[in-house]
Amino acid sequence: METNEILKKLRNINRISQKQLADDLGIGQATVCQWEKGISKPTCDTIAALAQYYEVTADFILGLSDEGDRQLNKEQEAFLGLFDNLTSVQKELIIGIMMQMKDL
Repeated sequence: METNEILKKLRNINRISQKQLADDLGIGQATVCQWEKGISKPTCDTIAALAQYYEVTADFILGLSDEGDRQLNKEQEAFLGLFDNLTSVQKELIIGIMMQMKDL
């Protein structure tokens, strides 16, 4: 898989918009779009930032390793399907509950 495809896959798996990713990294949305279309490539520093952001290796982003390749299981897909249909207030409540449960 090419870097542009990997970047798009990571963003989609993490349910992040191009705008959100751009804002989080302090870059323009057009830059993210160009990466995903294969028009341009991120710099070495940006690849490092993306690896940290997505919690994968730079090798994975560059297509040199399958480490960090996350596949959703059926339970995760079902959860995300339900979560996507909630209002923003409901989503915040669920996230809050999950954060509390994580600390148990």
